[in-house]
Amino acid sequence: MNPKQIKILFQDVDGCLNPTNGEHLTADPEGTLSAQQIEMLRAINEAINASSLKHWVINTGRYWPIFKTIASYLPTPKLRYFLFEHACVLYDRELDQNLDLPSIAHRCQLPELVERYSNLDTMHRVLKWYDAQGEGLMKATYGCSMPRLDKFANLSFEIPTHADADQVLATIENGIRQSFSPAECAHLEFCRSDLFVDILPGIHKLDGIDLVCAHLNTPQEHVLAMGDYLNDLAVFETFPQVMCPSNAHPRIVQLTQQKGEGGHVSEYAYGAALLDFLKQV
Repeated sequence: MNPKQIKILFQDVDGCLNPTNGEHLTADPEGTLSAQQIEMLRAINEAINASSLKHWVINTGRYWPIFKTIASYLPTPKLRYFLFEHACVLYDRELDQNLDLPSIAHRCQLPELVERYSNLDTMHRVLKWYDAQGEGLMKATYGCSMPRLDKFANLSFEIPTHADADQVLATIENGIRQSFSPAECAHLEFCRSDLFVDILPGIHKLDGIDLVCAHLNTPQEHVLAMGDYLNDLAVFETFPQVMCPSNAHPRIVQLTQQKGEGGHVSEYAYGAALLDFLKQV
């Protein structure tokens, strides 16, 4: 990998933009950032501006309302595109709108992505179902409201502290499978973390990278992806040029090392890894 040839950098957020102490970046729309977080974001913004990158693309499972605070400290014009909700949403900050991903895939002659992004139609129906029936089902089962997050293309809601997380996931999955046909459910993915249930339409961060590269007419040899955790697994298994900070999950570190010259494991953690790399760009 020649850092000076990189024109697009796809950037994970959590675990990769944190200050050197690892302090977690807020996920609260009304939240504020610490002095250390602001200092790191401003340093990264300055380094991005000074680099030869043409585009710096945020690629995250987060959604716009909870990223606005962070983005306000990243005003660089090179950060025009944001892949949100595991690449189900492509927000263009310059146009202030979400782009039509199936149309981009069709224009760029990417039939596999045309088909995959058509899953968004089903996901939108699932979101409407949850608003009309699903949340009521969860409240009747667990005795409390579980409003969904304000996402456009992922169904996500917080798991009540008194409930068993696996049972909550099983309840919503069963409700959806009873309300939608097997063909509609075929591509849905039912996942959970310790805190949230996430139902995804079978679209992943790698799909977003492939789509944006085609949209910007940039070959892969001029593209780098940075991430740190298992939700980046498909990217690190498949994409030819990847980078991770020293705090990355061991599996991500292993996959990065297996890329040979196409992989870079930084000796630095969190945002410091990105800053160190940008010195070479």
